[in-house]
Amino acid sequence: MKNRFHKGFTIIEVSLVIAVAGLIFLMVFVALPGLRTSQRDSQRREDIAKFLEEVKNYQTNNRGALPGGSDPDSLDGVTNTSSGNTTITKWAGFYKEYLGDKFIDPDGKPYRLRIRTCNSSATECGNLDNATFPNNYTMLVVKQAQCDGTKAKPTGNPRKLAVIYKLEGAGAYCSNS
Repeated sequence: MKNRFHKGFTIIEVSLVIAVAGLIFLMVFVALPGLRTSQRDSQRREDIAKFLEEVKNYQTNNRGALPGGSDPDSLDGVTNTSSGNTTITKWAGFYKEYLGDKFIDPDGKPYRLRIRTCNSSATECGNLDNATFPNNYTMLVVKQAQCDGTKAKPTGNPRKLAVIYKLEGAGAYCSNS
């Protein structure tokens, strides 16, 4: 009687390989959206740092002053070009001259700026904790304020800013000038 050995994999070995490949695929499939969200939120933090750097450049060119004028409800790259008010001493002029049309969220939408002045008697000047992303891609820029966690508190210093932005992942991000 001849004993024949067939070369190849058994059904158990093939099943194990398929199960392991399936687990790896599942882990990547579950983790990938979270990684993308994290990347976009990192880019948003970098964009806020870029904004604050441009504010410092503006202040260097203007004896430490921030753009003036009345606090607009909000402005962005689209409304700046049609506003007719592009003097660089105003926030719309600052947006156009210092940030330009490349100041966009990783989703491809232009950032909007909502400018507010913090009253020194206020206990809190800005809070986006309860906002939902994308919050119209609005950065809350609070003059005379500094960050306290994810909220802005008054400083009384007319040259200070706190910038708050609602992140896609969770929570809000606040950064000071």
